[in-house]
Amino acid sequence: MAAAAQLLFAALVAGWLALGWRPLPVLEAWADDASGPGPKKVHEAPLWPGETFGIRYRHSVFGVAVEERMAPVPGGFAVVEVLSITDRIAAYYAFSQGRLKPMPGYFRLLPGAELTVGAPLRLRATPVGQRTLVVGRGCVPLTALGDVVELHWQPASLVRWLWSAARQTIAGKDVPWTCPVPAITTKTTTTA
Repeated sequence: MAAAAQLLFAALVAGWLALGWRPLPVLEAWADDASGPGPKKVHEAPLWPGETFGIRYRHSVFGVAVEERMAPVPGGFAVVEVLSITDRIAAYYAFSQGRLKPMPGYFRLLPGAELTVGAPLRLRATPVGQRTLVVGRGCVPLTALGDVVELHWQPASLVRWLWSAARQTIAGKDVPWTCPVPAITTKTTTTA
């Protein structure tokens, strides 16, 4: 077990060196705390370079699951794609250069042009929409974090990034939460 951990650590360090010592992204969720003034950090998740994360929710107009996939970029988050089981998301999002691609069991909407949302990304966490932060295979229901959740990302050194990953594992924060909204791969719904 110790040899496997050392090998993993060596691979991470080698990868970091190959990336040119670039900082690694850590996604942070902040929410108001009733016990003190202002928001506090309530969740963090280290991201691999190029990794996306999602905000999954039940769409209030269509009543189906939608997932907005984003990636950290300087100044905020780039919208990478929107996934849903209905093709009506194309008209709803109305990306000027968007492309809707049918996939097996769902639709993938690509913005077609660079689209950046500034940070912090403020999300209202309501039981109705069931907004959920999706990182990797893990889900974090935003209602468990607060009424309004702000997402930020910070560039982190390899040591801080590894510490964040270790805290997620050691503190049990990487234990998968139950996703209130199912993954976007179930059935296809098209407009009539």
